[in-house]
Amino acid sequence: MKTELWIVNQYASTPKQPGHTRHFDFAVELARKGIKTTIFASDLNLATRHSVCHIEGFWQEEVVRGVSIIWLKSSRYRKNDWRRFINMLGFGYAVYRAGTARERKPDIVIGSSPPLFAAAGAYFLARRLRARFILEIRDLWPQTFVDMGQFSARNPLIRLLEMLENFLYRRAERIIVLARGSQDYLRRKGIADSLVTYIPNGVRLEDFAAALDRETARKKYGFSGFTVVYTGAHGPANGLEVILEAAEKLRGMENLAFVLVGDGTRKADLRARARTMELDNLRFFPPVPKHEIPALLLAADAAVMPLTAAGVFGYAVSPNKLFDYLAAKKPVLCTVPGETAELIESHRCGFASPPEDGEALAENIRKMLSLPGREREKMGENGYTLIRDHYSREKLAEKLGDLIRQSIGNTEKPVPGQGEPALPACLPGPFGR
Repeated sequence: MKTELWIVNQYASTPKQPGHTRHFDFAVELARKGIKTTIFASDLNLATRHSVCHIEGFWQEEVVRGVSIIWLKSSRYRKNDWRRFINMLGFGYAVYRAGTARERKPDIVIGSSPPLFAAAGAYFLARRLRARFILEIRDLWPQTFVDMGQFSARNPLIRLLEMLENFLYRRAERIIVLARGSQDYLRRKGIADSLVTYIPNGVRLEDFAAALDRETARKKYGFSGFTVVYTGAHGPANGLEVILEAAEKLRGMENLAFVLVGDGTRKADLRARARTMELDNLRFFPPVPKHEIPALLLAADAAVMPLTAAGVFGYAVSPNKLFDYLAAKKPVLCTVPGETAELIESHRCGFASPPEDGEALAENIRKMLSLPGREREKMGENGYTLIRDHYSREKLAEKLGDLIRQSIGNTEKPVPGQGEPALPACLPGPFGR
């Protein structure tokens, strides 16, 4: 009898949409190991803010390559304001409602955060259906908000989120982290190392097999000269201002262009700033489906990996786009400190510079341009080898499959909710049940 796994990730995508496909890729691989996976995700795509499908009613199921996706109708928002908070809270409730209405029941439910409300919905769903609960931490909430200076650590909302965070840590049978530094953070929270499993981001290498040649790709996207590409969200955490500053400092260099691909709450501001700076060497592209990323990167010459200077980004991130860049054999210009920079420099996949330092990024671009083409190719090959040996989704799915089998075979730990105290009543919606 097949193991039934449910994964709750509000921002999960399939290759047909922009966004990360971590859980979709895992589901494809896990099916080959006898683990049937259903993914619960929002119908509102994070990158485009548009619905991925037409839903009549509350939810709709789609099967893609044998993977069941439950698209949950979510409230709309455009900015990071109270509407987005309602969207996240509503998704947590929608997960609980849709999950309890299904005939099939899971053996294990994985709740992936952020947002924490999605993971909370997954926990209460697992508790209701007497399934085991595993928590996955993609980013550390609410620590990220504090380190970015968006909220004080004493802010009531941060205190509320921290209560929910700690609640989930102590109710999870196991915790998956995507960055090794997150384990130190959890240790300070009193979580034993034995409960934590490291499964970073990665890519399916077969998705990066060239479907067209480089010259055709360059014509398709209108690239000419040495093109530096960024793909991903245009939000407060991404620190894309550093690319604009580097482009301004390198404006006089012929045959050098910057392309920013994606969308987000800061894109309009970035466009306005680029116009004010008169950056004729920089272009903005709309988001592209995940399956189109390999061709776009094939057309590029280098890729940039920026984030803001928030402390948490030095030890607790595993950026999806970084692994896409490496799989595409692109040398990487990294402005993320800590683990990410060490990975790039120790494996000679590119150059690292401090976050939010446009001059340092510009200098690394000059340095890259001065290298013989063969040396840049070698950087790209080093990155590909790193992915092949350590970060392929096929190998990472094996690790997740082992964790699931261990959890199913563990008869000592009770199913979530047995004999546990209730969540503090100050949390609204289904989380107060």
